Amino acid sequence: MAIQAMMHHGLTKGQRKEWRRKGYATANLYGNGIGSLQLLVPVREVMDRIIQQGGRRKAILQLRVAEGSERVYRARVQEIQRHLTAHDPIHFDLHVSG
Repeated sequence: MAIQAMMHHGLTKGQRKEWRRKGYATANLYGNGIGSLQLLVPVREVMDRIIQQGGRRKAILQLRVAEGSERVYRARVQEIQRHLTAHDPIHFDLHVSG
C-alpha cells in the first residue's frame, strides 16, 4: 500500500513547524527524469515501513503523489535528517528506484 504524499512549493519555517506538529516531515524525491519534487510525508507511516523492511538501507517505499494526476513512485531512503535534540525525523531524501 502506497504512502500518500503531498506536494508543496516552498514552506516558511513556521509552516514547516506546524506540519511537524501534525505528524508530517518534508521530503525531496529525485531521480532520473523527474527532477526534484518537494513533498510532505507522514512521518509515522514512513518510519513504520522502513522498520518493517529491515532498516533504511533496505527499505523501498511506494509514494502516491498528486501532481495534477496521481502517480506512484518507488523510492529508496537516501538520508533521514533528525531534530537536533528531540531526534525526531524532520526531513527525508528519497531517490526514485527502477
